[in-house]
Amino acid sequence: MHRWRRFSLGAWLAVAFTGLSLLLTLSLTLFSDRTASRQVREGMGANLTELAQQTASHLDRNMFERYREVRLIAQQLSGTTDAPSVKRAIEALQKSYPYYAWIGVTDAAGVVRVATRGMLEGVDVSQRPWFQNAQADRPMGDVHEATLLAPLLGAPGAEPLRFVDIAFPLTDAQGQFAGVLGVHLSWNWASEVQDAIFAPVGRHRAVDLLIVSNTGTVLLGPQGVQGTRLQVPSLEAAGGAASGHARETWPDGETYLVGYSRDAGFDAYPGLGWRVLVRQPLDEAYAPVNQLHRHMLLGGVGAALLFSLLGWAVARLITRPLLDLTDVARGIAAGYAVKAPASGAYREVALLGNAFNALVKSLQDNENELRKSNAALERRVSERTAELREAMDDVRASEERVHAVIDHAQEAFIGMDFEGVITDWNDQAEKLFGWKRADVLGESLADTILPGRYQTAFVQAMAHFLTTGEAPFTGQLMERTVLNQRGEEMQVEMTIGLINTANLKLFNAFVRPAARRP
Repeated sequence: MHRWRRFSLGAWLAVAFTGLSLLLTLSLTLFSDRTASRQVREGMGANLTELAQQTASHLDRNMFERYREVRLIAQQLSGTTDAPSVKRAIEALQKSYPYYAWIGVTDAAGVVRVATRGMLEGVDVSQRPWFQNAQADRPMGDVHEATLLAPLLGAPGAEPLRFVDIAFPLTDAQGQFAGVLGVHLSWNWASEVQDAIFAPVGRHRAVDLLIVSNTGTVLLGPQGVQGTRLQVPSLEAAGGAASGHARETWPDGETYLVGYSRDAGFDAYPGLGWRVLVRQPLDEAYAPVNQLHRHMLLGGVGAALLFSLLGWAVARLITRPLLDLTDVARGIAAGYAVKAPASGAYREVALLGNAFNALVKSLQDNENELRKSNAALERRVSERTAELREAMDDVRASEERVHAVIDHAQEAFIGMDFEGVITDWNDQAEKLFGWKRADVLGESLADTILPGRYQTAFVQAMAHFLTTGEAPFTGQLMERTVLNQRGEEMQVEMTIGLINTANLKLFNAFVRPAARRP
């Protein structure tokens, strides 16, 4: 503590300036950092939401193009019975878009009459979902694995072939149902959509795209997730026709920032209820936020250091005039009549200098008075000291006489304060009870000489006295049963006195053995 007190005012001011600048700078930095971080996080989530919306919109538009193309061809082929013309039309359609894996035309019974590359011609497909959906005016079918075409087309990779079905009914010249135009759209076109959205900006390395069916099956996604059933809050939110973003922990145990949206159809294309999730690991998504943290912190520390240096400089300017006045104060303390120099540094220093000068003059004026007063005071002190010494001698002699009387009394004498603690114990008390004076001083009288059966009454009597000030047991001779050092009970007679003054508060008792009765 003394070491801290030795710091100069300049040091304290510099420390104060430094502390305040650090506190202010760090507070502003933390506030700005928190605000900026929140905005950056919202921006990251909004970016992922926008990617999800763009992907969903791209899916809708792309599917609408396929929907429209197939519908137009179906309209052209209705009423056409010439097989070569039908085959030329469907082969031209397949060449127009490379992801048309198979196109076929059936008769009314569901037997394939014409197909691209002749695949499945003559095969009954009446039980296939796309044939039945076309009859029920549901032209779009969700993603499914190839069954009949897989052995014929062959899988280009490790993953099985998957198709999206587009099928429209065909009519004859009389407008009656004549068959179905069925198209199997290779699901690989979804990867093209992904590349179109993510590859130009290089986001495919850190961001995962997931396309999920309306049943919760992942149609397109990272390895290990694709083909599984997914249940996460963002998927449920996207199912409610909402777009947004959320931070959530996935079944793999990792936390992601997820943007979500869903397809809403386009024009005549109704949509298939697909939901689009764009996820990014939280550490990667918030990496710009962490970088912003570091920049803001370094900037704040730099500004705090700059303000600290300025604080040290200002503190030196403030304390320099005070150091001059310190020299004046030291001269005054040494007994010299030093006059403070005039200073225009600032008003407080000028006032302090004038106060020092007034102090010097006052000290000079008072010095003569002190010399005179000292002589008179010394005389009075000598006189009073002699009087006090004489009074103390009288008091000491009186106390010695009182103690001599008590010590040489023929009866035991016990002194006790108002708390029941023994304060005096003469030689006769030592003989009567057996305890030495040094053994009982400061001990409880009740615990020392009273049998246990009388201690409660003693405590109650003391409590009554302390509450009311009444002590009816004083001033009269009483007979009581007490204990000696050996624990033996004996009958004694005692007279109790009370002294209750401002300077002295105690009970005293003269005790003697009780006279034996015949």
